[in-house]
Amino acid sequence: MGALEQVTVSGVYMAQTGLGLQPVVMLEDARERLVPIYIGPAEAMAIDLGHRRETTPRPMTHDLIHNLLEAMGARVTQVVIDDLDDNVFYARLTVTVDGVQKEIDARPSDSIALAVRSGASIMMEGEVLDRVAVAKVDIKGVSEFSDFVE
Repeated sequence: MGALEQVTVSGVYMAQTGLGLQPVVMLEDARERLVPIYIGPAEAMAIDLGHRRETTPRPMTHDLIHNLLEAMGARVTQVVIDDLDDNVFYARLTVTVDGVQKEIDARPSDSIALAVRSGASIMMEGEVLDRVAVAKVDIKGVSEFSDFVE
């Protein structure tokens, strides 16, 4: 594995694709490049709510997982998006409990949803980042995800 670079959630959007409108989470690196990761509607809602620090009357799945980990003295401390194969991103979730770190294979969308709730860092393999990152000016045809769910 090469060097990891930190990225942050820029936002959740709806993007026009050949299949119609699809939810996409945009990650941003220190050089202000964006990485679009297309996700499902439920994951988009979870990331968007967590990113905006909004809560629902009852805990949604990612809130439940976050609360369960916290109740057990565990915490999501890092997400690493480390591979891209056939347009599918792969990630690992690092959970720390009693000073011991455990890495768990997870979808990037679920990992990001948990990271925005726990404040965990989101890292990306540098080679993957360089392959998929685009300049902000090259992003066209996206709308705020929240505009579609309100």
